Amino acid sequence: MKRGFFIFVLLMCAFFSLNLFAQENCTDAKKKAICKREVVKASVDKMCEIVKAKGKDGIAEIKKFRYDCCGEPDYIWIQTFEDKPFMVMHPIKPQLDGKDISESKDPDGKALFVEFVKAVKVKPEGDWVTYKWTKFGESDPSPKVSWVKSCKTPDGKDWVLGSGTWE
Repeated sequence: MKRGFFIFVLLMCAFFSLNLFAQENCTDAKKKAICKREVVKASVDKMCEIVKAKGKDGIAEIKKFRYDCCGEPDYIWIQTFEDKPFMVMHPIKPQLDGKDISESKDPDGKALFVEFVKAVKVKPEGDWVTYKWTKFGESDPSPKVSWVKSCKTPDGKDWVLGSGTWE
């Protein structure tokens, strides 16, 4: 009986310690999907490996993929590698799939998806692109940065994969 109670108390202490750690490190600001850049980059790199191995057959898997940003799920999008890019897959806004996204701009007039293509033309292994975007549930745009990378499908197509975090 004493041993079971001791184990219960030990488990409860561990649970509350982890909970306090999470609360201290995931502030209200961070709960708005702020991730360390290494987490964003690693997630894009991981999904790029699926594109390289499976091409179009990997889209469903990438569409379901989420990674944690302080309790908020984040995702990867796929777009074409063209001066006039099209969305291949956006898991949060599927209405963009197959659409011309070359005119999509941030509040400062930056053509986001065109800038992502420009970045990977210079650095196919990946680069960070900054812009402004409105957070879900808010009305004013906030600074955001996305890691974008060129990924070649088995049939030789180049796609841009990306994911972002708030700064």
